[in-house]
Amino acid sequence: MNQNKAPLYEAILRYVEKDMISFHMPGHSNGRGVPRYLKKLFGNDLFKFDLTEVSGLDYLHYAKGVIKQAEELAADLYGVKNTFFLINGTTAGVHAMILAACKEGDKIIVGRNSHRSVIGGIIESGANPVFVHPEFNNDFGIITNLTPTVLEKAIQDNLDAKAVLITTPNYYGIQGDLKKMIDIVHKYNMYALVDEAHGAHFPFHPSFPSSAIEYGADMVVQSAHKTLPTFTQTSLLHIVTDRVNTDMVEQVLAAIESSSPSYIFMASLDVVRREMAINGRKLWEKAIEVADYAREEIEKIDGFRIVDPSIINGKDIYAIDPIKLAINVEEIGFSGFEFELFLNKHNIEIELSDLQNVLLFVTIGTRKRDVKSLLKVLRSVKKKSGGVEKMTPFPVAGKQVYSPNDAFNLNYKIELLDKAVNKVSWGVIAPYPPGIPVLAPGMEISQEAINFIHIMEDKGGMIQGAIMRDDTIYVRVVDDLQ
Repeated sequence: MNQNKAPLYEAILRYVEKDMISFHMPGHSNGRGVPRYLKKLFGNDLFKFDLTEVSGLDYLHYAKGVIKQAEELAADLYGVKNTFFLINGTTAGVHAMILAACKEGDKIIVGRNSHRSVIGGIIESGANPVFVHPEFNNDFGIITNLTPTVLEKAIQDNLDAKAVLITTPNYYGIQGDLKKMIDIVHKYNMYALVDEAHGAHFPFHPSFPSSAIEYGADMVVQSAHKTLPTFTQTSLLHIVTDRVNTDMVEQVLAAIESSSPSYIFMASLDVVRREMAINGRKLWEKAIEVADYAREEIEKIDGFRIVDPSIINGKDIYAIDPIKLAINVEEIGFSGFEFELFLNKHNIEIELSDLQNVLLFVTIGTRKRDVKSLLKVLRSVKKKSGGVEKMTPFPVAGKQVYSPNDAFNLNYKIELLDKAVNKVSWGVIAPYPPGIPVLAPGMEISQEAINFIHIMEDKGGMIQGAIMRDDTIYVRVVDDLQ
């Protein structure tokens, strides 16, 4: 296909040039009714492009015109059967994959390292999760990936499962042995679903890990906005194999996504697809050079260590994304949470922190002078005395007493975390980032999970789903008196 075209973007431009008189939503009427404070913030032109399903601009959930053409160009670029534009983030794509593959009561095998959005999709579908525990890198204190051996054992123990959802690469750019895992899933005639949120850029340079698309996963969802220059909330859902009922996926997306999709979001996906097709390799070549420069210089600074290909072991760590800079700071006496605050005070914003590390992304917008500013700050750091607490391995999933859907439909009560041992969680509890659930609805609460939550909160982590009252943590548990 002609990747020089951007059909949705071009149609929007043509429409805006007509300067149509607006008697339709949105309520700002092509920007004419925008409050001056918003105009000061965004300028006058942005709102002209904030359109709805007007003449000639197609409809996302019944795409037959320019949106369909834009999605077909994306599918052609990524080498898949179908691509769907997502305007509710990768969360919507994860939910759609699960709802299209599993019905109420079906088993789905999922990595314990899955994002909290996976639990949402399982609740919606009524499926029963089988959690498989990932590996843990003790040196850096990072949850890595499932191993093929552990995954196959879980599949053999649950041969009635309908699907397997694999999350890789992780937030830190560490990819597992994806090809082997997908081959194993297909050997047992299950759907291979891959949350590749951090891999939308993989096809555009040979230095990146291979995408799950190349390895033949059935469905793959990617967060375009995480690494590509699109608007936040924009993602891509790819249908790769003939095993998938594409019509079902389309109907599911129409049910769970907004019926008033943002044309600004969709146009950004269309234009960035074109940019990646034409200039992607050149742009990423420069970004990788910047990331390599940063890595080399950081490693020269006493007290800092950085995740690099030396940790690859061919099992749970099979490849490393070169644009992710995970910097271990424990030797300088800081926790990652503390060091993030230090960097913020020096006008540097990062992606995330944990007990031992800070994580930085390099994108096509990162300049070498940005790295030099970072290096100047890192070289100014004075070591603190005293040790830093090592990251505790992620707790094993507790017994699944109820399916997440069943638990979610029961009444709950609020319980002091320390008194919740052996009770059943009603909600999702996930330290964020990276948003991996420690507790899921229907899961028995272990002392190990309680201890982990306390450690993360004590050291500065945010515990999504918990209730904080002063310095005391409460959680929602299934009310056993109903």
